[in-house]
Amino acid sequence: MVNIEKSRIDRGQAMTNAALLKRAMQYLDLTGVALSETVSALREDGKRTAPETISRWLNGTNPVDPFLMGWITELVRSKAAKNIQPIVELPKPGLIIAVVNPKGGTGVTSLCMNLAATAKSLHMKTTYIYAENEDARKNADLVPMELEPLWIDCPDMSPEKLLSYQPSAREVVFVDVSNTLARNSFIRPSDRNEPLKADPKGFLDRFHPDLYLIPLDLESSMEASAVKDFIEGDALRAPVWIVHRPRSMSLSFASMAEREGLDITSEIFYPSFIPQTVSTSSPIPRDMLSEWRDEDQHHHHYQLFEAALNKLGGNIVESYSLQLQIERMNLSELLDLVDRTSVPRRQSA
Repeated sequence: MVNIEKSRIDRGQAMTNAALLKRAMQYLDLTGVALSETVSALREDGKRTAPETISRWLNGTNPVDPFLMGWITELVRSKAAKNIQPIVELPKPGLIIAVVNPKGGTGVTSLCMNLAATAKSLHMKTTYIYAENEDARKNADLVPMELEPLWIDCPDMSPEKLLSYQPSAREVVFVDVSNTLARNSFIRPSDRNEPLKADPKGFLDRFHPDLYLIPLDLESSMEASAVKDFIEGDALRAPVWIVHRPRSMSLSFASMAEREGLDITSEIFYPSFIPQTVSTSSPIPRDMLSEWRDEDQHHHHYQLFEAALNKLGGNIVESYSLQLQIERMNLSELLDLVDRTSVPRRQSA
């Protein structure tokens, strides 16, 4: 009975090692013939390891040589250490982050595009959707021209269809809500002194993203006042973060915000800022093989994306942290890691 049980355990271990060897060979781009030649060259007894031996290892007929498993493990460890990328841990299978402001010219589209490019630089499945009525949406074709070379999906989607959109696993969706659609989500009071009221039939009252980002320059009394009324209209069905995007560096934005009834120490404020650029050119890469054209903007938007993930319960595990973990991982853990950090192929829109 003991021998039978031991045989089962040995057989199970052989199959486990066979599966690990197969995965490792795929990651290392090693064929059975190439592996047999390499192993033969490494043998000190001058004998040759035939391709048939490799086949028996891979199908579990014979147990894999433990020295080979150790050598393969170190090859995988070395390659993983060289090519490791940060890992984005989402708080749920997929996320929707919406950027909105009822006032035009506040940088909604710029912020949305830059965040989409940031997520894509982290090898996330990334989607950009412009939420606007059909007639106006036809004129918004410049953004896809910028984002599609980065393999960011830009589907042409109506607001009604967007309401039922469900992100796929590891997908981050950035929704650029037009200021027209945002304004039309409220019932305007006849008396200007009365507050805005959310329209139950409006887009915003029916839309449920995971997070709203509201960009504005707090130095502008007009922008701050409009955002205060917008938030108090109670049409946003998700946590809100106000993102300060100053046109110039000044320390008076806090007092300006306070005069308009906004407390920058409250939870609805992103605890940093993103300065607007002087240049009119886009800071994002031109394509998947290019670098960011403005590294400062990349840094600011990376920080915002990371902070947004943290706020929602997610995380970005940086490369240097993964490097330390790699040194302690066994082969199974290494292969799981490289599967998680592999660059996905382009998804069709």
